[in-house]
Amino acid sequence: MLDAHQLNVFLVAAETLNFTQAAERLHMSQPSVSQHIRALEKHFEEELFIRQGRSLILSDAGRVLFPLAQQFIKQSTRINEAMSSLKGQIKGRIKIGCNSLSGRYILPIHFAKFHQLYPEVTISCRTDHRSNPLDALRSGDLHFLFTNQGQAYEPCFQVKNLLTEEIVLIAPLNHPWTKRKAIDPEELLEETYILPGEDTDTYLKVNSALATRNLSLLQLNSFLTLSNPEAIVLSVENGLGLSFSARTIATTIGRVAIIPIKGLNVPVYATIVRDKTQLSTAARDAFWEHMVTSGDELQKIALGA
Repeated sequence: MLDAHQLNVFLVAAETLNFTQAAERLHMSQPSVSQHIRALEKHFEEELFIRQGRSLILSDAGRVLFPLAQQFIKQSTRINEAMSSLKGQIKGRIKIGCNSLSGRYILPIHFAKFHQLYPEVTISCRTDHRSNPLDALRSGDLHFLFTNQGQAYEPCFQVKNLLTEEIVLIAPLNHPWTKRKAIDPEELLEETYILPGEDTDTYLKVNSALATRNLSLLQLNSFLTLSNPEAIVLSVENGLGLSFSARTIATTIGRVAIIPIKGLNVPVYATIVRDKTQLSTAARDAFWEHMVTSGDELQKIALGA
């Protein structure tokens, strides 16, 4: 019978293409890694790696096995977690996607608090947006998604608003506007800006809000566009221009001033999403409950209270 541990060893070896590095990642000895690979090759009666001097490449059989082994390990993990849940055990791994800008700075604190409550649960959080996160929820590659991208969700998704944030105008600390309570929207045309990328949520939300005052980001004097929100805040801190940022990011990573704009508010709603049709576990249910009941605390952090 196939051994999940041996397949996991194969996966790590296939990712590193180096048995010594695989052994280090797996906290095993290099001879032990080699032994597991030989056992799999004997089982399949196929070479999984082609050895070229000191280098390794996957054989045709290895390339076929790789995605199948990934699915096998994933399903094995699901089975173990489901069976543990039947015993009331809160243990396992929780996989989270986060494309909420403020979430990157607020959520890790609550992940740590959850781990203190349930030390047998580990959390993996990724911010890679190259794939559709909702598809990842459907497939089980993600268990939860934190997002501030408001949209209509299918009935299979359960959605809960955790906090309301704000996108604000930021300026260097020595800027003349810091001495005023607020500026008129039309005064925005007087300054130089570093704008967020046109495909970012920040750009779309700010532009929509400006449209209510017959203004557009295209009218602003911009010499630089940056899609990275951290780079925007640091550029403003260094006096390169003004920009727009989620309040949490602005106050967390940089020393910048927040300039109120009369009659202009740009709210951002951070939500947690999960697929109700996916098999859940005690650990995932506990995590959902923990995050939903932490909403008030998360809101205070977002407001800097």
